Amino acid sequence: MSPSLSPPRLHRSVPAVAVLLAIVTTLALAASTMSRPAPAGEPLAVSATAQAPVTAPADERPNIVLFSTDDQRLDEMVFLPKTNELLGEQGLTFTEAITPHPLCCPARAEIMTGQLAQNNGVRTNFPPQGGYASFDNSSTIGTDLSAAGYNTAFLGKMLNGYNLDYGRDPGWTLFNATSHGYADYYKFVQYDNGSIERVPGYYTDYLSQKAVEYAHQLSGYDAPFFMWVSHFAPHPSKGREGCDDPSCKNGPPKMSPGYRALSRLAGRAPHEVLAQQLAREVTQKPSFNERDVSDKQRLIRRQRMSSSEKVVRLQQARGAALASVDDALARLVLQLELDGELDNTYIVFVTDNGYQLGEHRWFGKTLPYEENLRTPMLVRGPGVPAGTTTDSIATIVDLAPTFLDIADAQTDRVLDGVSLLPTWRGETEEPLHPGGVLIQGGAYKPETGPRGWLYRGVRTARYTYVRYHDGFVELYDRERDPYQLRSVADEPEYAPLRAELARRTRLLQDCAGPADCNRTFGPLPHPSD
Repeated sequence: MSPSLSPPRLHRSVPAVAVLLAIVTTLALAASTMSRPAPAGEPLAVSATAQAPVTAPADERPNIVLFSTDDQRLDEMVFLPKTNELLGEQGLTFTEAITPHPLCCPARAEIMTGQLAQNNGVRTNFPPQGGYASFDNSSTIGTDLSAAGYNTAFLGKMLNGYNLDYGRDPGWTLFNATSHGYADYYKFVQYDNGSIERVPGYYTDYLSQKAVEYAHQLSGYDAPFFMWVSHFAPHPSKGREGCDDPSCKNGPPKMSPGYRALSRLAGRAPHEVLAQQLAREVTQKPSFNERDVSDKQRLIRRQRMSSSEKVVRLQQARGAALASVDDALARLVLQLELDGELDNTYIVFVTDNGYQLGEHRWFGKTLPYEENLRTPMLVRGPGVPAGTTTDSIATIVDLAPTFLDIADAQTDRVLDGVSLLPTWRGETEEPLHPGGVLIQGGAYKPETGPRGWLYRGVRTARYTYVRYHDGFVELYDRERDPYQLRSVADEPEYAPLRAELARRTRLLQDCAGPADCNRTFGPLPHPSD
């Protein structure tokens, strides 16, 4: 733990090592959040007109805080005990939350727009079909809620390719985006509301401090607000820009000064113990270093096996990075409580996509396996029953419609998602995506070049079907094969199912709008048990 970052009410004991760590971490946090302005004469970025803050004391609509991580696996919630306590125990946990496009830029564009990639134009991380250059920032959840009378704030990682030259995105009262680097844990650059900040310290600590400041500032305007705090932990540390292939050789995420001090003082920090346990679970899965990959697409077939030691090293680094994120969320919740806003605020915790740690020989994301598609999603707020869970399938595309529902706001975009608010409040148990969720991967170097789709498919409550750009098909019956070890695409008893899922994919891949993208297709032709 990191005592200086934790709400006092979460402390139950303060051992001697923690007291010493509190001093070390406080000094480290102070240093890591210090920033310096651009040198004299350095031009500031061209900026859109700043959104003037709104004051509306009579407006009792709830606040909304979206708190996101980057590349986090669902099982890595073990590194976030405070988040589990403050959101999960006080709200609702989704066990079947899905990211339909498991890659950074497409996922973030889906959150920003409430649209799938075929409609928002961001199919991958790099031009000409991806990255910030492909993103239309003129109509987003920021502009929607601003027009509806909310004060708005964006803080942290924007889509890859954002740089200082772009300045402020429209619709944000406060706008603080990371320039250039997509995983610079130290020595990074921020566009902070019209000024350039060069920060020598630790990224998560900087975002943590700024989120607390922004929450307090937004609370002071006495009007409802929306804030997205966009972390990039536990994303690998910086590799080659725009590349998502394992050959890019990204390094492991980096830990904060406070957690380095804890490791030195305590010998073995709590997150390191958890990392050992989780790495052991990963490497004992039948899918780890999968031996027979003849049923997998060639991206998998050409991968070599990896050592379990690699998983341990990565998991320890990822655990330390997430521990700092956990502290950051706890500090933000405390600030909302101190400002009297907590009871009237929806706080949502998600990640953009998951991450494979050697399952099917793959380290990374993008591919249509459960480790990439399934994500954490926790929410607390007005009307959300405490300590509840749901296995209803929800997607990150559903967040924007939900936020608009909360704010009673409209948009000029055709949204593809559906509001989760009735599910959050326990008002319905009806499935949100009864016919399955469209899953897809955009252009992927070198498989497809800079254009096209790597794969498209459908994930239902039981099955995963995908057709790759080269015609290769994978079909998994996750009820019989939860580790996705054996594709049944060519088995005769699954032929009717394969045909039906292929039909659903054809209909969904060009869908637009909630009715079109969330169809009820009727029962599936299950194979005989």
